[in-house]
Amino acid sequence: MRNRQWILAGVALVIGVGGLIFGATRVAPMRVLTHYPLGVLAEEAQTMDECAECHDANNFHSCATCHDDHGAIEMENVPFYAGIMLEGDVPTPGYVLLDDILPYRDQPHTHLPLLDFLADQGVTEFESITLASLDGGFVTLTPENITDEALLMPYEDGIRFAAENLHISAWIKGIRRVIVVGAATPLQIEGQPTSIGRLLLGPSLELTVEQTGVMLQSEDDGKTRQAQAGSRIIGAPLTALVDDPTFTQLVVRDSAGKETRLTAEDARGAVIAQLRGQVTLVLPERGRAQWITNITLLESE
Repeated sequence: MRNRQWILAGVALVIGVGGLIFGATRVAPMRVLTHYPLGVLAEEAQTMDECAECHDANNFHSCATCHDDHGAIEMENVPFYAGIMLEGDVPTPGYVLLDDILPYRDQPHTHLPLLDFLADQGVTEFESITLASLDGGFVTLTPENITDEALLMPYEDGIRFAAENLHISAWIKGIRRVIVVGAATPLQIEGQPTSIGRLLLGPSLELTVEQTGVMLQSEDDGKTRQAQAGSRIIGAPLTALVDDPTFTQLVVRDSAGKETRLTAEDARGAVIAQLRGQVTLVLPERGRAQWITNITLLESE
């Protein structure tokens, strides 16, 4: 054991002195040899040798290679196809690829100001913006509290938000939804002006729609196997919007001025959701073709 320690000490001395002779700015720490098996060090050396075939040997990986501002992840040349849902009062609601927001590129400090992201999506005026994460966390900001220091940046589970001039509890990781509330109120619900952005921030209900059984006969063993397929839609429940839950009729008007009257039974379980950019009254008891799109007015009688 004593001989092994002397050997390691000698190797460390050789590495340190050799490094100084050949222009290294720092001596290799001896604890590298005492903390790690020589087999591990040999494997790391092999990896570095392979990297040197494509990269400058004087510019190997460090913490700064993968991390930017506030622990943001920087992964050069990694395709990134996850995305977020841009919802509410925006010109083009829908799925936005993270790689379109923060393309991974070989430069430090990969980030995008939140205001620039909104402008890229055609949002220049708004009352509030809500950033929501997959685990249920959210932060809502008004324009006067958003500066150029409010940044979107890459993170291991998608995108994170951080701002030096906001309390750290307002920072959020793993953003999956961005909900915008605009100044306009094109919807009339029971005589009250509102918008889909406002509705999405209120009470919500998740529906299962178009659920059906599917089956396939295997070519390998001849057995037929079944599954249930369908869709889940989140929207503002009608019961939370109408003045009287015991209404008998529901009047719905779309942007073309067409008026539809529904019985309470027809509207049972309905929600108002944003589907393919259209404000839609989803009727779970009816097929998708009978849902009412581009609605502008809803009143109960």
